[in-house]
Amino acid sequence: MVMASNLAGCVSISFSEKPENSSSPSPTISESPTVSESPVTSSPSLPPSTANQDILEQSWVIYRQQFIQEDGRVIDYQASDRSTSEGQAYAMLRAVIINDPTTFDLTLQWAEENLHRLSATGEPTDQLWVWLWGKDEKGNWGPIDRNFASDADIDAITALILASRRWNRPEYLELALIKLRDLWEFSTIVGLDGKRYLLPGPKEAFVPSAST
Repeated sequence: MVMASNLAGCVSISFSEKPENSSSPSPTISESPTVSESPVTSSPSLPPSTANQDILEQSWVIYRQQFIQEDGRVIDYQASDRSTSEGQAYAMLRAVIINDPTTFDLTLQWAEENLHRLSATGEPTDQLWVWLWGKDEKGNWGPIDRNFASDADIDAITALILASRRWNRPEYLELALIKLRDLWEFSTIVGLDGKRYLLPGPKEAFVPSAST
């Protein structure tokens, strides 16, 4: 992941507010996973059943056998056997859509145990995932880049919300809301135009400029 030096390519959250103080207000989140300040009125829902369900199920079985380890790690064999937060989140989305709670739990658990951003003392700094995990130059396996990828965390949040509804697992919704608050705090800023923007990663990796 290459972190940009300005706000190009960022997503604007379409409401205006005064420039933020040192402590940015987080979205007000009720039991329903919606953000009070956002104009979004719908929430994630599962797609309707498809006539090609058999094809989807066969595709999922093959994908699971080839790319997901028994411990839940999703492996990119074309990229030095590395794993990414995006890969874990995609697998979670596919698992909940295909109705595979076992694989969902495994992929979520692996990510929660291996992709947390840690402080110098080894404690999680938030509930967002580092975007890249693999073998470093010394041959050690672990996080390679401490930055997170906002799109991957959004996919994981969506998967958790869908899973909480499909399988009646309220703890998934609780985790989704925590991740959503962290994403708001660590990956959104108020631009010079007074609008809030979602950045591709942690806001400390980006420098606003007058042109953007």
